[in-house]
Amino acid sequence: MSNSRIARNTLYLYGQQIVQMIVGLVTTRVLIQSLGKIDYGLFSVLGGVMSVFMVLNAIEAATMRFITFEQGKGSDTARIHVVFSTAQHVHFAIAGIVLLVAETIGMYYVCNHLVMPPERLTAVIVVFQLYLVATLFAIISAPFDALIVAHERMGVFASISIYQTFINLAIVFIVKYAETDRLILYAALIMLLQVSLRLIYGWYCNRHFPETRGRWVFDRKLFSQMFRFGIWSFNGTLATIGYTQGINLLLNYFFGPLLNTAFSLANSVYSKLYSFAENFLIAVKPQLVKSYAAGNLDNMHRLMITSSQLGVYLMFIMSLPVMLETHFIYYLWIGEVTDHTVWFLRIALFSIGVNTLGNVMTMSIQATGRIAKYQLIEGNLLLLTVPLAWFCLWKGLPPESVFCVQLLMFVITQVARTLIVCPALQMSIWYYVRKVMIRPAIVILIGSIIPVLVHNYGGLSTHPITQVIIVTFVSLLSSSLAVYYIGCSSSQRQLVRQKLRNIIHR
Repeated sequence: MSNSRIARNTLYLYGQQIVQMIVGLVTTRVLIQSLGKIDYGLFSVLGGVMSVFMVLNAIEAATMRFITFEQGKGSDTARIHVVFSTAQHVHFAIAGIVLLVAETIGMYYVCNHLVMPPERLTAVIVVFQLYLVATLFAIISAPFDALIVAHERMGVFASISIYQTFINLAIVFIVKYAETDRLILYAALIMLLQVSLRLIYGWYCNRHFPETRGRWVFDRKLFSQMFRFGIWSFNGTLATIGYTQGINLLLNYFFGPLLNTAFSLANSVYSKLYSFAENFLIAVKPQLVKSYAAGNLDNMHRLMITSSQLGVYLMFIMSLPVMLETHFIYYLWIGEVTDHTVWFLRIALFSIGVNTLGNVMTMSIQATGRIAKYQLIEGNLLLLTVPLAWFCLWKGLPPESVFCVQLLMFVITQVARTLIVCPALQMSIWYYVRKVMIRPAIVILIGSIIPVLVHNYGGLSTHPITQVIIVTFVSLLSSSLAVYYIGCSSSQRQLVRQKLRNIIHR
């Protein structure tokens, strides 16, 4: 394992993420002011409709796994070209299927079941078509993304993502001062941006990776292996879309586009926080697959434990002040706090650590290629979120109930993941539970006590901004100390001290 490579790639992705988060907050505020809450909610739910059809692209995980696995085995360029070329054939076929399904079932749903003001139907249909174009480009370019991850060129991802962030900001200001239908204009410009991103990724791969060049070939045996992997991944992908965009569609059906706006705002903050852990895990994933391919299970176990712990600790440190001061953060960000938005986010943040652990589990079992049992059980458990959420709303429970159901199913699914993955990787279940469940739980409990007391006391300052600054500072200090003294082992603390001394004496 190359620790320096993981660290360097993580820094690339974190630098990109910080820029994206700061600019993204500004972008969302301006966009809501430009589109209005109804159109913003419609744009969000149309993305949810299109995401449902992206479940057909479950083969994307297989593409990334097989390319990375071949690299871990030390295969030559010719063999990797066969994998890449076969994946391209498959992704073009999937794009055709998505086009057919979206233009039939998707259009039927949008025109007949989507809750919207009647006068916005034409705009919604146009936006759906623009969404579809961007989606098709994303599907056919997925093998290029897989190559960049397999080669661990995270600096490329970071650079292109920063480009995307600032172009997105420019688009929002163009829309703000436009005199035409702003929803259609915004969707058209976003579609053009997505197409340009796909072309950039393709150009970079063709220039730097020789396995992309040459005659297209199709390996039937390899396709059969990728297809089986993709079929089982289909269940997991369907579950992910179900507990995210499925809930978004349920909120639209029961409450209309205003609740979609509240969902989108909460999901935006959640996604920005979770992406810090996700970016770290992207940097780790190639090393997990390559360690397994090389038969180095001990190294893989260390990677699993360390990445799980660091992911949960990072999410705890970042999420605690946001959870405590959600209302005021929304007020500063949006200017007006919509109904349900605060509790949508607070309940969602409880699941962020569980999702981090689940992500590591999924990456680890995908490295083995033996995912049938895992995806079947995980996918079916997570899919229960949708009917249970529908039942709660049908019975008249408040919208927040869907997030409570989601959190409950996340916890149950994580227990099932542990019972499946640990034996498959020859790891002690008790060792895993002790290291990545019990210890982080103690850290979170102890690290939260003082910040919660300070927040609830609320009398440290008469000025609300000062109060928020105090709560945030106490939260960061308390959570960081809990992670350092309780969450880290003695060797990890020694490493942290050494790194700090090196920085101080530079």
